Amino acid sequence: MILLGIAFLLSFSVFAQNWVEFNTSESTKPVHTVSISNDTLVKFKVTIPGIYETPVNTFNRIEIKEHIRMDSVGFPEVPVVSFLLSIPNCDSVNLDIVLLDLIQFSGYNIYPAPELIADTLEGGAIALIEQFAYDTSAYETDAMFPGFVGKTINKGAIREQNVVRVMLYPLQFNPVKNIIKAYSSIEVNITFYNASGNLQHDVGIFNEVVGNTLINYRSNGLNASVSCGTGLINKGTWKWATNFPNDAIMDTCDYLLITDDYFYYEQASKIYIDSLARHRAEFNGFDVVIVRMIDIEDSIIGINNKERIRNLLKNTYDNGFANNTYDGK
Repeated sequence: MILLGIAFLLSFSVFAQNWVEFNTSESTKPVHTVSISNDTLVKFKVTIPGIYETPVNTFNRIEIKEHIRMDSVGFPEVPVVSFLLSIPNCDSVNLDIVLLDLIQFSGYNIYPAPELIADTLEGGAIALIEQFAYDTSAYETDAMFPGFVGKTINKGAIREQNVVRVMLYPLQFNPVKNIIKAYSSIEVNITFYNASGNLQHDVGIFNEVVGNTLINYRSNGLNASVSCGTGLINKGTWKWATNFPNDAIMDTCDYLLITDDYFYYEQASKIYIDSLARHRAEFNGFDVVIVRMIDIEDSIIGINNKERIRNLLKNTYDNGFANNTYDGK
């Protein structure tokens, strides 16, 4: 493989962004429709109304609104459509894709994914700048890229809710023949191997967040942006903590704030932190605990601070006491 990197930044001319329509729609972004969602099967259909195309020198930069593009440096920057789904506890997820509509275009040369280079701006700020990169072996391969239409990744959890991400690649690009095959309608079927439990779990005050993130999660609307504590006779509490028995906040804790040591001693900053803690206690009815990073570093087991923070959060979630988050965590 030969990767060519141009040492200077391209001076892009201002080109018009063109809408390339696949099918008539009131939307310019993909539309998904969930038809089945239960403990054994999740089925949904994705309709892609079109793409935005911008000519850049001899290339075409392709975009599907509100979704990402492949970022393998020097390879074609093919759009990716992705969705997060709620799933039951299971060993693995089985993905079956049905391709419903195909449209083919010729005369396209999809732009290669650039390398992102850190650049220091005036005042010391750091920005990531795109630098052109071109993988010759990728663009001399007479085959469709990426060569697959879908996969699942990032099987994990949001609090008690199991999730998986479905990645769809509706555009297939042949860089030698300069053609694009676009699948404007895709049916996705998800089944589960060795599944147990329910598809959906209550996540307390994160219901609204998870409902807006997972396409098949039915939210009850509960969130921390409204006053969950309105009308409570006893408002929440807030305090600083320096001791972590069992590497966790073992006292009542609905809401945890972690701050740098500087903001504890710098009076103006500490006033703002205390104000935020007091707001969450009085507005939401939360029991708030504030800890300094230096105390985590000194007390929590871990090979680095990232692991120490993770251990504190995980142990507090598993063993702590939360009375006002509506899922006990």
